[in-house]
Amino acid sequence: MAWELSDLDAERVEHAYDGLLAAAPTELERTAEGQLRALGEAPLRATPGGTAEALLLHRALERGHGHPILVAAILAEVGRRAGLPVGVVAGAAGHFVAHQRLTEALVLDPFTGRLVDADALGVLEWRCGHQVAAELLDALQPRYERVGDLVRALHVARMRTTLPFEDTENAEQRLRALAAKLN
Repeated sequence: MAWELSDLDAERVEHAYDGLLAAAPTELERTAEGQLRALGEAPLRATPGGTAEALLLHRALERGHGHPILVAAILAEVGRRAGLPVGVVAGAAGHFVAHQRLTEALVLDPFTGRLVDADALGVLEWRCGHQVAAELLDALQPRYERVGDLVRALHVARMRTTLPFEDTENAEQRLRALAAKLN
C-alpha cells in the first residue's frame, strides 16, 4: 500500500524493521506474555489523529510514531519476523496486538507499549491483513480529501474497492462520490 502512495525506499524500510526487531528482545522470553511485553519495547508508539503521513509505513518508521492501526500492524509484523504467533485485534476501544498462545486476556497497547486487560476493552476480534488494509485505507481517504489531494484520495478509494470482501458496495459508493467531485 505504501508503495502505491509514495516513494518508498525498501532498504530503509527493512533496516527500520531490523532496528525494531533488535530493540524488542522477544527471543529472550519463554512465555507468550513475556514475548508480547518484549514486543512493546520496540521504539514505536501510536499517536492520535494525524495527517495522511501518520498512516504511511515509511513515515511511521522514520518518526517512531504513527496512527494506531498502522502501529499495531507494524508491531505485529515485527513479532511475526521474530517468529511469534501475533496479530492485530480490534474493537470499539481501538487496535491492539495479541498473542495467539496467551492464555490471559492481555493485549499490547500501541499507544503505551504496555500490556492491558483485554476484558476491559470490550469485544475484540482478530483482523486479517485485508481487514487492516481496509481500515487503513478508510482512514487515509478522508485525510487526502481534507487537504485537497483528490488524486491520491481517488487512488486510495480505487485500492479499497479491490480488496476481497463480499460486500464492496460502500467502498464503490465512496469511489463514485469522489469521482463525481472531479467532474
